[in-house]
Amino acid sequence: MGLFNPKQVLRQISNPLKKALFERQGHPLPIAWDQISSVQSDDVFHAWQALADGPRRQIEIILHDVFELATEEGVRVLIEEGQHHGLDLTGDLEAMDSRFDKAVWVFLNHHEIWDAAVMFARADSLSSARSWTKRGDLPVAEPGTSAEHIAKLKDALSAFYRERQGRGHHNWVEHFERAGNQDYYFVYLSDYAETHINFDDAGQFQRTPDRRAFEIVFAYDREDGTLEMFAKGGKKVIEPLQRIFSRVILGKDLPAADPNAQPYRLDHLMDRGFGFPTDPEDEIEVVGLRRIRISIVGNRRRRILLEPDAEAGREAIYDMLEHDLNRAKLPRSILHVTKVTIQMRLNGNGNGRALEFDVAYPNSCNLKSKREEHRLIGEKYLKRWKIDVV
Repeated sequence: MGLFNPKQVLRQISNPLKKALFERQGHPLPIAWDQISSVQSDDVFHAWQALADGPRRQIEIILHDVFELATEEGVRVLIEEGQHHGLDLTGDLEAMDSRFDKAVWVFLNHHEIWDAAVMFARADSLSSARSWTKRGDLPVAEPGTSAEHIAKLKDALSAFYRERQGRGHHNWVEHFERAGNQDYYFVYLSDYAETHINFDDAGQFQRTPDRRAFEIVFAYDREDGTLEMFAKGGKKVIEPLQRIFSRVILGKDLPAADPNAQPYRLDHLMDRGFGFPTDPEDEIEVVGLRRIRISIVGNRRRRILLEPDAEAGREAIYDMLEHDLNRAKLPRSILHVTKVTIQMRLNGNGNGRALEFDVAYPNSCNLKSKREEHRLIGEKYLKRWKIDVV
């Protein structure tokens, strides 16, 4: 599954369930539901965005939960949790073609199953959360969002992938604004053709040709001049795409990336005395390191991962740093932190749930893959704790 895009989620939900979702939350939309197809989601999206901040955020949280459960694993979790409550959901869910419909139907009809399933699905997905690459030297500019800008971005990205990888002939780009100063561009390009083995509606065994889409996401911060990207392919793909984005959307040529640029710095997190200060209004109960990966200066291939027992307390990882590494043989001066997993136990703003995310030196973090209210808290404190130094 790709990254959370609310327009895509709305497209995947049938109109009767979309209508019921908004109405049962007390926010009916002025939409002629019987006059539009389920995939015509723009009017629904804009009507939702016009709601007051509280109701709009409430619906976004639900849609994000639906997104996380609308997978093969998510449906399995829903069925298993139903069995735990003495309910067999298989017949009802099998009657629906869309996994998104399955998820919304359970949310609307079995909330006691839904809450537990969301927590289990999120726990199952932690290890596969996507990492984003951050760059901090883009010009501060008003990004282009017009149809002309979108068309130029589509043409440029298709040309890039056609020439380099022989794919990307068809594409789609969507833009939306987030948190007032961040502009997201979701890009979908046609992948290589594949053949899938499946059954048709009559139960006949068949092979079906298919051409799926792969995804790229740009997230530009117009106040800081930073760009975070999700794209597969490493440096040889990331840097050209950054230059294409800057030229087309910002109207500026971007020089080659500084090899010494380090948006994220982590070495100070080895200090036991580092306190992870937070503001009382954020109602954060505990912050600590869940795991830490260390390399030896001058020997990139030698890496050490420290991960204490989850119930051992926040000091356990520092005990491992001081005792298990044997500082006499590995003094702090030759240690370099290359990746950490930060865990925050949230109360009010986090709906009583834990937030766990990875930051890797020099420019990778998976916070952009988290739900909106968690992302905002995480990004705030990465700056406060001088981990994000852009």
